[in-house]
Amino acid sequence: MIFRVAAALIFTAVGAVIGFSLTDRLRSAKKSCNSVEHLLRRSIYIIGMRCQDVYGLCKNLKCDENLKGLKFLQKLPDEYRMGEDFHTIWRESLDSEKNIGSEEKEILYRFGEILGRSDSTSQISQINGFLKELEQLSQLRRQELLKKGRLYQGAGVLFGIMAGILVL
Repeated sequence: MIFRVAAALIFTAVGAVIGFSLTDRLRSAKKSCNSVEHLLRRSIYIIGMRCQDVYGLCKNLKCDENLKGLKFLQKLPDEYRMGEDFHTIWRESLDSEKNIGSEEKEILYRFGEILGRSDSTSQISQINGFLKELEQLSQLRRQELLKKGRLYQGAGVLFGIMAGILVL
């Protein structure tokens, strides 16, 4: 009997852990979306106010403490090297990033394509368009976390308890 009670408690704990880990995934997606939004806002400042080129932008973004979660930034070049295509390096670096959702990656791909291709005013207006898309995506991520987060936690515990009862 003690074995069954212990197994029931273990199943309940496992269900709760699964529910909380699914909620943590949603929380991580929201955090990633916030980091991309910060990257775009910071880029507007660096391009518009400091008049930096793409290499100066990369150097500044790498130093930003709020962007440490975006590992792909560390793979970007700080200075021009002969025969090197910045946009190819951007895509390859972004492809290696695992912590960013597909929608955020798509925005970052398009962002990387516009960097250094026109004057700062045009780049800023395009980045503002990306920010509008990202704000909608951020709102969606926030709603998912609020709705599904509680659902995953409750369902995980509930299924754990149900499995525990079946063992008893």
